[in-house]
Amino acid sequence: MTTNKQVTNFPSDEMMISRTVRAIQKAIEEDVPEYCRENHMETMNSVRYVRGDKINDNLRNHVVSEEAILISFKRYSWDGRILVDQKNRITYTITTQQNLAAIPKKKNRSCPHFLQSILAVENGDLHGRYEQMALFPMEQFEDDVLEEDYKKIVSGVLSPDSGYHHYVVAYAFEKNELLDVNMVLLDKAFNTVSEISLNDFIKPDFAQLTAEQPENSEQTAKPAKSA
Repeated sequence: MTTNKQVTNFPSDEMMISRTVRAIQKAIEEDVPEYCRENHMETMNSVRYVRGDKINDNLRNHVVSEEAILISFKRYSWDGRILVDQKNRITYTITTQQNLAAIPKKKNRSCPHFLQSILAVENGDLHGRYEQMALFPMEQFEDDVLEEDYKKIVSGVLSPDSGYHHYVVAYAFEKNELLDVNMVLLDKAFNTVSEISLNDFIKPDFAQLTAEQPENSEQTAKPAKSA
């Protein structure tokens, strides 16, 4: 858990970060269970996609403001969102800790992972605390390829020289409970530069303690080991 002193280290407004955590928690603990109750089927394979869609809905409805916008982008049939804090020049993507750990382990990509392109452009000036042999060999893609991919992702809303830095909001959950949320700053090789726990913003929902849970809710995404 964070301490009050750590709040001053947040790169963005505390209210925006608090609302982002709430967007994740609401999706996991309220929206997905409601979806399962209302759309019960023999198999519930769609739930893993519903969770991400609900998070993005909550970002749109509860986080977006005059200073915080969403950039939409596509990767094949998948539709993603980047949260942009225009005042503090910070961008965010949201994923599970499990997925974040898996991204740099996949080799022989035919095109860059979107996060690889974002980190290469926005966090290319940063260096991780403990740099090891890169899990993501940067020579796999030339700098100009990563920059062109970045331009496609941000669709002209940002430019490579805008001076933004990117944070990943990585969370872990079990069944219908949000367990852990961290804000992670990575260098272009996916080494951790800094990491801030956002667990103080997880608020218990006492109504969930007595709520009947769907039997076929999505399986656990357990916390990854901290870097």
